[in-house]
Amino acid sequence: MANHVLNLSRRNFLGTSGVLVLGTTLRPAFASQDPSPFNANLFVTVHPNNTVEIISHRSEMGQGIRTAVAQVVADELDANWDDVVVGQALGDVRYGDQNTDGSKSIRTNLDRLREAGASARQMLINAAAKEWKTDAAFLSTKDGYVYDQTKVRKASYGELSSVAATLSPPKSVELKKRRDFKFIGAGVIHVDADAITKGGGTYGADVRLPNMVFAVIKRAPALGQTVEEVTVSELIKDDPRYIGIETIAPTPGAPLFFPVGGVAVIATDTYAALTFSEQIDISWSSAPTQSFDSELLEAQLREMVSNPSKLVHQSGDVDKIFTSSSNIVERTYETAFLSHAPMEPPVALADVQGESVNVWAPVQDPQNTQGQIAGWLKTNPQNIRVNVTLLGGAFGRKSKPDFVLEAVELSQRLSKPVRVQWSRENDIQYDYFHAPSAQLYKASLGADNKPSAWLQRTAFPSIGTTFDASASEPANWELDMGFTKTPYLFANQRFEADGVRAGVRIGWLRSVCNIFHAFGANVFVDELAHEAGMDPIDYRMAIWPTSGLVNDPGMPAPPGHEFDIGRLRNVLTQVREMSNWDTARQQGKNLGVAVHHSFYSYVACVLEVDSLPDPQKVTNAWMVLDCGTYVNADTCVAQMEGAVVFGLSLAQKSKISMKNGKVEQDNFDSYQLLRINEAPDVEVHLVHSTAEPAGVGEPGVPPVAPALSNALFQATGVRHRKLPIA
Repeated sequence: MANHVLNLSRRNFLGTSGVLVLGTTLRPAFASQDPSPFNANLFVTVHPNNTVEIISHRSEMGQGIRTAVAQVVADELDANWDDVVVGQALGDVRYGDQNTDGSKSIRTNLDRLREAGASARQMLINAAAKEWKTDAAFLSTKDGYVYDQTKVRKASYGELSSVAATLSPPKSVELKKRRDFKFIGAGVIHVDADAITKGGGTYGADVRLPNMVFAVIKRAPALGQTVEEVTVSELIKDDPRYIGIETIAPTPGAPLFFPVGGVAVIATDTYAALTFSEQIDISWSSAPTQSFDSELLEAQLREMVSNPSKLVHQSGDVDKIFTSSSNIVERTYETAFLSHAPMEPPVALADVQGESVNVWAPVQDPQNTQGQIAGWLKTNPQNIRVNVTLLGGAFGRKSKPDFVLEAVELSQRLSKPVRVQWSRENDIQYDYFHAPSAQLYKASLGADNKPSAWLQRTAFPSIGTTFDASASEPANWELDMGFTKTPYLFANQRFEADGVRAGVRIGWLRSVCNIFHAFGANVFVDELAHEAGMDPIDYRMAIWPTSGLVNDPGMPAPPGHEFDIGRLRNVLTQVREMSNWDTARQQGKNLGVAVHHSFYSYVACVLEVDSLPDPQKVTNAWMVLDCGTYVNADTCVAQMEGAVVFGLSLAQKSKISMKNGKVEQDNFDSYQLLRINEAPDVEVHLVHSTAEPAGVGEPGVPPVAPALSNALFQATGVRHRKLPIA
């Protein structure tokens, strides 16, 4: 394909031959202007002009992963940061797991990235030793140069790149000591910050190809409905912007990552396609999901937890203690359906030419996208090139590439590039929704006010229902998220769980099941503290183990990531000090606390709310994060700040509901998020640790909602056990 620069303005970029020409640092390959770059490995290329290109194999959605990857590699490489540019990996099996999800990008790749940088550094040292005919042991590196201290000479990495390209990688490398880190742990500014703030960042809707057309899909009101008849007015047909319509049928069985189906309106621009899609008339078939009602589902979940259900874990004799106890506390907690609602709705551009497939899209997992396309088209994944743009937010939504398959299907039919654009209404109404839940907690308090028996039940639609038409019960990994993996362990205890199918697609959203499990556990313990007449922090400290690893009934943690009660106690102690908890409460300030362990990190949160008449106004938030070894301090702080806003949104405002199978919300007027003027002041403390790296993007969310509920009780005496808080 010939190169045609259409217009390199803010919203016009060119995709050619599968290469994204962006004018920013987000690119899958370096603009080759030199004869022999040094391709050290998958992650590092050094060019003769001293440019060091570091490839990020994970997707950037504002969380700073492209910067973090570059920091790690550049640190071990001893690169000059001013010489570093960051490229974006295509979907490629050689990178291993590319799923930017589950707060695991650094946790599972830190050592690998360090080794990539160290290997390239050693090869550059070996290149210098070869050129200077000296022993590599006499050489050192700093800021993009190799130094020979014996003869006071140096060579830049660029000068050594051609020789290094002829050498074999070392079989082993020596990594830096922590004390020698220069970039790891520092607050490095995001590599894409300048481009994004100046309008140069390239998102899914920014890519252009010659002869491309635009599609907007009008989808069925309820899941599984099919198109029976479509009426397009003569006025639309006569419009020169109108190209035609294509019907996409829903795939029978479990939703998987397949399109939900509907009528695609094809036009010469997005606005025309959107306008026409609103004006066409469609008759839909009936479907079983048309009877789905979220209020009835909520009632069903409450009924489930009010009765015995599937046994997950048991120790001692709970029933015997309950029968003889005179002090029993029992409470039920509920949470709602939620939508991801990222600022950038789903969008994808596909160009299917025979066996060759090129895609440009803001996806969290390009390899899975590649595999899904291969399955959809029944072709070899090697024929498919997935180019990852910047993601304008995701929160888990863009790890589900149904919107990419829509573009691929239409491009194959039309034999030309097609961009499918979702509207905000599409995004909210056809999401993979976060599941609602009900939880029951019941405890018998002994003479010391500690639980002598403990029962907890949970019920929610499992994410497994999206992948298995016969599934209903929660999966073990869902229960591991704050239900079975818990510090609340007693001699007499029983855990039970149940599930139900919903009439909509269920998916993972930022922090997943930790949202509702952290809410139930933290509010219930606060209620027990109140019954005991104790301070909520003191009460937690009293009923937790004093030290050591928590022998919880959850899934086994990887080595180095065991649940350490000492670290949980530490973040709670530190947030107590940060918030001036004891003095502030004595002065009548309304503070609430919550603490949670998720994604192998430990987070404690204290919120302060106003007094009457507006107690729901959160004025201050204090967050303590222990995520083990961290790469970018500024990013960790930003993630905690964002988690407060995200957590307050789902706690105070956000709810999805369904009637007759149709989602009732369709934009930010009906599905509300926290506004800027409602955001509190946030103070974050990072625990300095040499422990294994753990998650950062998600662990800050779970404790926010329960901390709010507990603060509101302090302010008003009213206990809120259902989200969102009215």
